[in-house]
Amino acid sequence: MSSSLNFNRLKNSKSLYLRQHQDNPIHWWNYGPEALEYARANNKPIFLSIGYSSCHWCHVMAHESFVDRDVATFLNDHFVAIKVDREEFPDIDNYYQKAAQLFGSNGGWPLSAFLLPDTRPFYVGTYFPLTSKDNAPNFPDLIRELRRAYDNEKEQVEKNAVQVTEAIKNGSTPPGEVQFEGHFPHPNGILEAVKEFSDKTWGGYGTSPKFPTFAFYEWAIEQMLEGMITKEHGEFIINSCERMLMGAINDHARGGMHRYSTDEKWLVPHFEKMLYDQAGFLRTMTKLSLVYPSPLVFDSMINTLDYLENEMLSDDKDGMRHFFSAQDADSEGVEGLYFTFSEAEFEDLINSNDDDQETLGKNMDKIKKWFQITEKGNFEHNLNVISMNPDLKEEFYQQENWDMVRKVRRAILNERKERMPPVTDNKGVASWNFMLISALVDVVQYSQIDVIKRMASNLINTTIEGIFKTFLTNAETGMKMRHTTTVEFSHPYLEDFVFFAESQLRLFEISANDVFKQNFKDALLFVSKEFLDKDKMLTRAKLAEHFEMYPNQEYNLFDASFKSPVATYIQLMRRAAVLFGDRDYLDTILGLKDTVTNTVLKVNPVSAGESLRALTYPAEAFRVMKLPRAWAQRDDFIKFIPYFLPRFVLDYHDIADTNEPFEICTMNACEMKGNGFEEFTRILTPAQE
Repeated sequence: MSSSLNFNRLKNSKSLYLRQHQDNPIHWWNYGPEALEYARANNKPIFLSIGYSSCHWCHVMAHESFVDRDVATFLNDHFVAIKVDREEFPDIDNYYQKAAQLFGSNGGWPLSAFLLPDTRPFYVGTYFPLTSKDNAPNFPDLIRELRRAYDNEKEQVEKNAVQVTEAIKNGSTPPGEVQFEGHFPHPNGILEAVKEFSDKTWGGYGTSPKFPTFAFYEWAIEQMLEGMITKEHGEFIINSCERMLMGAINDHARGGMHRYSTDEKWLVPHFEKMLYDQAGFLRTMTKLSLVYPSPLVFDSMINTLDYLENEMLSDDKDGMRHFFSAQDADSEGVEGLYFTFSEAEFEDLINSNDDDQETLGKNMDKIKKWFQITEKGNFEHNLNVISMNPDLKEEFYQQENWDMVRKVRRAILNERKERMPPVTDNKGVASWNFMLISALVDVVQYSQIDVIKRMASNLINTTIEGIFKTFLTNAETGMKMRHTTTVEFSHPYLEDFVFFAESQLRLFEISANDVFKQNFKDALLFVSKEFLDKDKMLTRAKLAEHFEMYPNQEYNLFDASFKSPVATYIQLMRRAAVLFGDRDYLDTILGLKDTVTNTVLKVNPVSAGESLRALTYPAEAFRVMKLPRAWAQRDDFIKFIPYFLPRFVLDYHDIADTNEPFEICTMNACEMKGNGFEEFTRILTPAQE
């Protein structure tokens, strides 16, 4: 073996995650044809390690095993070690996550996949410790056993690879159809079905860890606004969202949501922050504010918008801009250190940031109770996460007390500025940026607070052109999409094109700019042609079908780290049908719609919120509102459109008529016509009881 191949190749990578491993003694390869050809030519199994820069357990495994000389020596001698940033290659991650589940793992990161030289998996897991804990296998023993099996049990290894590959190819949809009346189960019926999983004490569903399943809450709130949910179910949804906001999963000082809660109380988060979570959070909170306009909801939205602008937005570089992908859970090598305080530290920051009247200091005991600060702490090493006590909300929601809460938050933020912050991954991911643009449009449409609308609108106006320049290029064969800013050329991925299409429709609806409308139409046609495969959708485009050794596979129908692009595509096709008056959009997705309906209803619907949003309404419930284009510039129109949930699609015309005609139409007929904005609002304003 040539000595020129014995080195770590990650030093010059643009990926922050890969560069975090550039000094490992392991001879890491970047994913690509060179590494795969080397494995094939030398008949070496592959150790494929997948993670991302802000992943805490990725850091743990790196600090334990990937710096260990003995581990490195064995891997270098007996495997081809390939490191993958899952944000750069979502289809690779998607494929081997499915394999992990077939080997009995729940999946997640770091993902540790052991492959034959042709990339078929023969064993896949996640985090493995350097030394055994709780009878779990340790990493050194595991790699030795897997290499032994590769050398001495070829038949069994090949059998494992064949079985897993075939299982992924065939999919895991449970057989049979779900029986229900009508086009889809009633929202109350769905909420009744998941009631047994609900946490009556702390809100949410299931036990720890608890994830903020934003798409599900967004669906439930939309149905509340439609008057389709009982008071009991509605109160549970509101309580769940409020408990989530009061927990430390919500960054009270800066804004933004952490990845998930490690406990059932939403108290101690896994501290990383992901861009897609901020998108889901804003979409959900802006609609929650319509049914529960609490100061905590409004402040959380304002803080998150401010956080996105000041910490998660790149500088303008030759007209190109993007939102960053993530922030780390760790700082100075310790998870949560940046976000937590001892009781003494908390008291010091309160006193050092007090006003001349010592308002905070005089109320120290009360403030500590509100924020659940104690000498014992509620985190490691007697530290406290910053949260709010739900039992005291009637007290701190009072205006004079809420002013103190805001001052405390500013004091905490000032103190954190003196600390070493977690690392920000400045990579841009196309799909996540488009998701955030759509979320910002939701804030503009549905928020009834002018300052919040302006913040979201300003973010859209200052970023939209730069985001397009960053991720989109025009080619002779049509528009091309760059998945991340760290990889120059990438396959066309489903998530990028679906969420781009969504952003274009949403931008059109609030701007009346027909360029966005045409982009939406073109993107939907491309998705239907390249990703729709009968009754399923593919991860990468058909034109890239044979560009990789691992097969193009069906995209997961459920919400995972973020909402399902398959479900979003269904909703967009249903909205497009009424917007363009073309039933072909509905006919195109008939098989897919049936597959998704039967699949998501057989499993916990909490993990399929976006599918519920796409499927709940019957086709005849959708409406297109054909309005004078000039209305999109009217402040009173912008204030009126929170009434229109996603089953209403906004369209605009340039009819030269001083009477300003408008129409509200189904797929089949225009059921309401009129003239002028005043008549429009009078007809559509709910009657006061």
